[in-house]
Amino acid sequence: MKENDVITLRISEYEREYLNKIAHQFDLQKRGSSETSPAKALKFLLEFCLHNEISPQRKNENPLHDIRKMIEQIHASIPHLMYHNHYQSLVISSNINDDSLKEIKQKTIEYLNDNFSGFQNNSYKEVRFKMNGIGLKTVPIEEGESLWK
Repeated sequence: MKENDVITLRISEYEREYLNKIAHQFDLQKRGSSETSPAKALKFLLEFCLHNEISPQRKNENPLHDIRKMIEQIHASIPHLMYHNHYQSLVISSNINDDSLKEIKQKTIEYLNDNFSGFQNNSYKEVRFKMNGIGLKTVPIEEGESLWK
């Protein structure tokens, strides 16, 4: 095909209505007329697919689902980060023995409860979770579910 080849194809009424809807939505009109152009709408769709690298061979992806899942995973990890950060700060600033370690752990849990307990009230829809030994939600539930190595 040359750069400006003409392609002829048959489309159903449903497909024509769809193209007319897009032509109307993006004000794609036939040259010298106010009539909508299904051909320009088809070209517009083709350019959109090329620009956004949309391929019919690629599995149907749901980027919104992936973003929600990522946000839920980040959300679930924040209390863990705060726990370990606070725990480490207390350990570094004190002499360590078994009693001190238990006290530090309890103070860290109290710190989490006082400052981040609302995180535990969030219900996750995109990721699975379970509670760990100190009551924090952990992701994923099953060992080996993650691709992290």
